[in-house]
Amino acid sequence: MFSQYFGQYLVGKNIISPSQYDEILNYQKTIRVKLGLIAVAEKMLTEKQADEVNQLQATMDKRFGDIAVEKGYLTDEQVGQLLKMQGNPYMQFVQSATELNIMNLAQIETCCKDFQHENKFSDSDLEAVKSGDIDRILPLFVQIDAPFYQDLIGLALRNVNRFISTNICFGKAETLTTLPTNTLALQKVDGDHHILLAFAGEGDALLSIAVPYADEAFETVDADAFDAVEEFINCINGLFASKLSHENVDIDMLPPEYYNQVTLSADKDFYMVPVSINGKNVKLIVSIDNPISIN
Repeated sequence: MFSQYFGQYLVGKNIISPSQYDEILNYQKTIRVKLGLIAVAEKMLTEKQADEVNQLQATMDKRFGDIAVEKGYLTDEQVGQLLKMQGNPYMQFVQSATELNIMNLAQIETCCKDFQHENKFSDSDLEAVKSGDIDRILPLFVQIDAPFYQDLIGLALRNVNRFISTNICFGKAETLTTLPTNTLALQKVDGDHHILLAFAGEGDALLSIAVPYADEAFETVDADAFDAVEEFINCINGLFASKLSHENVDIDMLPPEYYNQVTLSADKDFYMVPVSINGKNVKLIVSIDNPISIN
């Protein structure tokens, strides 16, 4: 998820091109991050020391970490820390961008500091984004005082990441009273609470959910594609209903609905979270105990 946030930032600043961004994303799928690169990025080794260990490794049947320990450059504890970071999304981005000669390490570090400053992230916030852990990233973008909203939005986004795509990122939750949209799939829930959960999008954006969820190659947002999005929403609400049942909260899910060219409106604020899925922009909409009209 770090690559999506940082990569789109770099594209927006014209530091890399959209095609270079795609190249980095695709390359990441093929690599395992090198220990030497992590050690240099974490300032545990100099580039000269890492190069020396790499050269020795080419002539010795030993692992990078073992050689670095023998040379006195690293401790066993440091090697253990580096091994834990091999799946780190930030490091995956660094290795991909450098091996593809798109950016060097110094450029990445400078841009990362600018990215942190522009988003007003603390050091711990930036580390959360670098980790790619959705549960650590969520509080940075979904800052809602009402726990009920926080729980449902968090559940929905985790399930997008789990069932739809890992190539996602989301923006800050917004409060709205009206929202016009080209396509809309939703489900209402009645009972102890009245809930509306929906996904909206322009053009064919909802195909970013329908195609992977149904595993079918829909070409347009037709009735079958809407059915797939509705099934996904029903899955999220089902998980939420199960969670609430353990808290003695009863809710009943109503049949899903879909619409074209409508406007949602309410007397009080509802929440919208912009979500980018494989480059397509959709809107996650949640309203709780707040009647919404659809016209």
